[in-house]
Amino acid sequence: MKAPQFLIKSIRFYFGLFLIIGLMLLLFVDLTLYSQGQDIRETVEKQSNIEAAHELNLAFESSLKIIQKQAQAISDWDEVHQQFHDPSYYFFWHDERLTESGYFKPYYDGLELYKSNKQLLMPASPNERIHFFLPEKLDNLEPSFLLSENLEMHLNIYQKIKNRGSDEIIGYIGISIDFLPFFLKNNTFYHVNKSSISFKGVGKIPYTDIMEHVNYQPVSNPVSDYLWQLIQDFIVELIVLMIIVSLFISLVFNLTIYKPLQLISDYLTRIKNAPKKIQPLPEETFFLKEFEELKNTLHDYHRDLLKAQNELDTQNHKVWEQARRDVLTNVYNRRAFDEAWDETINEYFKEPIPTSFMLFDCDFFKALNDTYGHEVGDEVIQLSAITIQQSLPLDCPVYRIGGDEFAIILVSRTQEQTIKIAHQCLTALELAPFKSLGIKEHLTFSVGVSSTLTDLSNEITNLPRQADMAMYKAKQSLKEKIQCYHHTLDKESLSLVSNNIANTVVEAIHSGAFIQMHFQPIQSLSTDSVYYESLIRINQNSNIIYPNDIFAIVDRRRMEVDLDQQVIKQVHLALKNNEIPKHTGVAINISGKTLLQPNFIELFNPIKHFINDYKIVIEITETSLIDHMDYAKKVLNNLRDSGFLIALDDFGSGYSSIRYLAHMPVDIIKFDMSMTQALAGNDLKTHNIIKTTAEMIINSGYDLVLEGIEDNDTLEKAKQVGATHIQGYLIGKPSAKPKVF
Repeated sequence: MKAPQFLIKSIRFYFGLFLIIGLMLLLFVDLTLYSQGQDIRETVEKQSNIEAAHELNLAFESSLKIIQKQAQAISDWDEVHQQFHDPSYYFFWHDERLTESGYFKPYYDGLELYKSNKQLLMPASPNERIHFFLPEKLDNLEPSFLLSENLEMHLNIYQKIKNRGSDEIIGYIGISIDFLPFFLKNNTFYHVNKSSISFKGVGKIPYTDIMEHVNYQPVSNPVSDYLWQLIQDFIVELIVLMIIVSLFISLVFNLTIYKPLQLISDYLTRIKNAPKKIQPLPEETFFLKEFEELKNTLHDYHRDLLKAQNELDTQNHKVWEQARRDVLTNVYNRRAFDEAWDETINEYFKEPIPTSFMLFDCDFFKALNDTYGHEVGDEVIQLSAITIQQSLPLDCPVYRIGGDEFAIILVSRTQEQTIKIAHQCLTALELAPFKSLGIKEHLTFSVGVSSTLTDLSNEITNLPRQADMAMYKAKQSLKEKIQCYHHTLDKESLSLVSNNIANTVVEAIHSGAFIQMHFQPIQSLSTDSVYYESLIRINQNSNIIYPNDIFAIVDRRRMEVDLDQQVIKQVHLALKNNEIPKHTGVAINISGKTLLQPNFIELFNPIKHFINDYKIVIEITETSLIDHMDYAKKVLNNLRDSGFLIALDDFGSGYSSIRYLAHMPVDIIKFDMSMTQALAGNDLKTHNIIKTTAEMIINSGYDLVLEGIEDNDTLEKAKQVGATHIQGYLIGKPSAKPKVF
């Protein structure tokens, strides 16, 4: 429980508070003893006065209650209410009917009715037989006494009269009583001499002050003066002892508790003000062992904490660096690039300065990877990264943003300086010792450059896309391997498809409009159960855009992640709307770039709860999986633990993935279409290789899917090699409505 702020005080405050409370308690004991001594000394006088006063109070209260009860009874009397409704016979009622009734008591001096405005209901009776002690107008409804010079005392009380059935006050009753005879007659006294009771004073006295105007004599008894003297002596000795003990406790507290705590508090304040500096220990030695140990413990803890903090800072810096370093090349990775690019954009918007973007890509790297294997491919990427980094100025780090793609951000440099840097890097790459890696072919690189030049009116956010266009332009040239972006490249980048198709594809991926998912069945050869591979189509006004055109635009625009996210959304809608038959399943193709997204696992959360009714397969390409094996293991195993199945698509396209097979976090292997086509041929050697590979996969516990099964002959050969599942036009073509088996 958190203490309120006002209770947070120093220890000296609480010590003083407790000491004062203790002294007050002792003083209270002394006063109690003194009071008891006084009681012993004046036993009869004091006790008698107290008991007599109490008895008188009770007698006055009892008498008042009697009269008030009588007044309440009169206020409820029907005849009283009749007088307020028709007072024409008031004098008769007052002088005859009232006095003859049981309501009017012998000790009453008078009784009058008052209107709601506190005036007499009717003037005083002309036949009044006794003195009139009630006022003509009420100014105070509290009970009061009237003391006359002849020592007569009259009690006047007043009672409200309410209309029946409501709280409306229609008037008041006033009653005057010759009080002393009534008082003595109706009360019995044990502690007051009844004959000694009299009243003093003249005039009107409030009932609450009557005790100040009464004279009485209590019963008295003798008191022991000797006992009183003994009590007085004891009280004086106790006070002296209390003062001495308080001074001693204060001295001990200051020496043993307050001063050590003050020194430790000052020490902690110094640590707080300079947390990264070792503070010297207080030189004073404390009397209490616990404080001495606390002082040393705080010093040791602070020293160890500083040491741990320094080590943690070092480790955090290393982790921060490692998280932004590419594992293969040790240059900055895509995450570091995204952070640097966002910072560059923010700085540019604050103060626009010339900014250029440079993109390097190794030509025909996939063919090289397929030919020489991933190990040689990794060495090529490592050597390329080192060569580019060594050729750049110190303030221009290189970022590996893709498999064989490297990006450089250049700030405050002219177009000529940027081109010069690009030539330096390209020259260094041409002279790099790639042949020492066993590569016989001459490697070439393409460079795309974009910049925020005034004459191009370029926005800084467009530079990566524009550099990508320029790089593809460089790939198409055999000599001009450095290309600078110009607006004419926008048209060339869409040369494969029309402007209308490109705009439709981009809009569909961004908004989800026009997208029509098709599903092609994948059938089990052992159980005839099926699941469906989801394939994207874009349908605008009955004009279907097929994957070849879609992926051409996606590759150029670098929209792979956006496309995959949209496909996942569409599959989720299909599952939600029961478009896919229950107890079947669906496969979703994911690109390598999406696999590397920090939120990759979260993308599948919307469809996770369909796992109980559907077989949900995530298909990853061979290249993207092998290139990022360690990361892929982590995220894919997380999805597998949730119930998803992982399929390795295009297996064998590079003929180098077999060595990684045992380490792949997958459940299903899908042979590349080229392997199915080779299987359909008459080459016995190729057939045996594929069959041996298939047997190895089956024996390793994977399901094996063969694509491209379009006739019964290919189906029989797929069965011969041991395929567990088949996919192709023989089973079913892709369709917007899944084929039901």
